[in-house]
Formats: sequence, structure tokens, C-alpha cells
Amino acid sequence: DWMIPAPAQGAMVVVSMENDPYSTEAVRKLNDKKTEISTHVEREFLQVLEGGCTAPIGAIATIHKDSLNFEGVLLSLDGKQKIAVKKSITTQHYKDFGRTCAQEILNNGGSEMMVEIKKELA
Repeated sequence: DWMIPAPAQGAMVVVSMENDPYSTEAVRKLNDKKTEISTHVEREFLQVLEGGCTAPIGAIATIHKDSLNFEGVLLSLDGKQKIAVKKSITTQHYKDFGRTCAQEILNNGGSEMMVEIKKELA
């Protein structure tokens, strides 16, 4: 509870060719749907913020029963400024949820903060 991890931290991904039914089926059997949904939301959040692995962005999506809970944060490089979002929806509506959460961050000063972060990291 003391920090929000980097988006998709600790998730394992297996990639297969779309037109290879054997590999696709093998990967499908290994897939955990909750992890797939959580990782999708967290990575979408990161993508919309246009952050990379050096940007101070945290995101965690958790699923409890039919509820998808999300916490995201954008920090200034010195850690003095923080913009956070905390939202919940039903799991079935997870598509674009990361985008919605990131847009809230951007609308609350995150756009300007990301400009500063990119300048300082350049």
C-alpha cells in the first residue's frame, strides 16, 4: 500500500503467431484472463500518458469479483508533485478504461507535467 508499481510490473507475456493455430491454442491455455485485463488497462494508461520506463508513472489494476479497480499516478521527477486517479468499473467494460483514467490525469495538469518530464529526460 505504500506505493503504486510501474504499469504491468511482474506480468509475464507469451507471444505467438496469429496464423499458427497450434501456438495460439497453447498460449490460450496458459492465459489468465484477470491478468490479461489488468495488464491491458495498465499498459493502455501508460501508452496514453506517453510514458516510458524512465517516467515516474505508476498503475495497478485489480479485479475483485466483477469489479475492476484502478489506481494510477504521475509524479514530477523530484517527487514534489503528484496527480492521481482512482476509479472502479465492472470488469466487462475494461476496454478503454486505461485511456479514461489517463485522460483524467492529463486533464488535471498531467499534460504540462509530461512536457516537463520529457524536457528533463531529453
